[in-house]
Amino acid sequence: MAQSDVFWLGPAGGLRALPSPSLDGPPEMVPVRTGGTHRSLTGRPTLDRLGIRRTWTLTWPYLDPDTRSWLSALYAGLVPGPLWLLDPSDRNRLPVQVATAGAVEHTADGFTASTGTLAWQAAPVVPTGTSTPLGASALVWTATAASGGTMVTLDPVPVMPDEVVTFAASLAATVAVRLTAFVLDASGATLTTAQSPAATPGASGARMSLAIPATAGAALIRPGLALAQAGAITTSAWSLTTGDTAPTWSTGGGASTVLLDQLPWKYPIPGAFSTTLVLLEV
Repeated sequence: MAQSDVFWLGPAGGLRALPSPSLDGPPEMVPVRTGGTHRSLTGRPTLDRLGIRRTWTLTWPYLDPDTRSWLSALYAGLVPGPLWLLDPSDRNRLPVQVATAGAVEHTADGFTASTGTLAWQAAPVVPTGTSTPLGASALVWTATAASGGTMVTLDPVPVMPDEVVTFAASLAATVAVRLTAFVLDASGATLTTAQSPAATPGASGARMSLAIPATAGAALIRPGLALAQAGAITTSAWSLTTGDTAPTWSTGGGASTVLLDQLPWKYPIPGAFSTTLVLLEV
């Protein structure tokens, strides 16, 4: 099984676990907000939030030669991208826009449906007995084809070939729905498709999950929903996490495409290397 308590870096299908960074210089992540703060004539501030991109800083006082060679190859552009970083501080690998069902942009961007329409709404699905997912909104998928169809994420997220992952989502519908996941290789070709049993969550909603078995050659997963008939589904709080059970939902961002911005080297002792790696979210 893939380690879930370390950083992973590399292209889909070629992710490598990074050694634990220095305890004296723990990993640092800084969210950088794009936009500006303006003040009216009365002094009232207004914030223009155009987007948030993160910067990671990882420090190693002693790094082995093999990892040094790997990082140097990534920095030099010798390994084809895009490059992914898996941050163990957030187990939900879906982008925040997807995990929150559109709350970042107040749109259905990040999703695609094979039939019908997708519409954003502010109020999330809150199944009976659960708390309101902080920061989440909802999408309403209205499938118009009599044979149903699929609603999936526009972009897949990375997994390891030996890794079991779990897709979970909150759903409200009066028609039967399945959770589905397309398992892809590094080129984006479909290896297999996993589906949950069909279930009707009801108007009050239910939390559904699908454990996706480890698949040889797996590099990416595109999760979604499937209907076998026309109907409407309201959905919130998506997650894709390592392991065969779904943890408490979080707003996502555990997997990000990045570029290596800085990689200076020092040589504290013969055969060992020291560096502080700076990664920028793309």
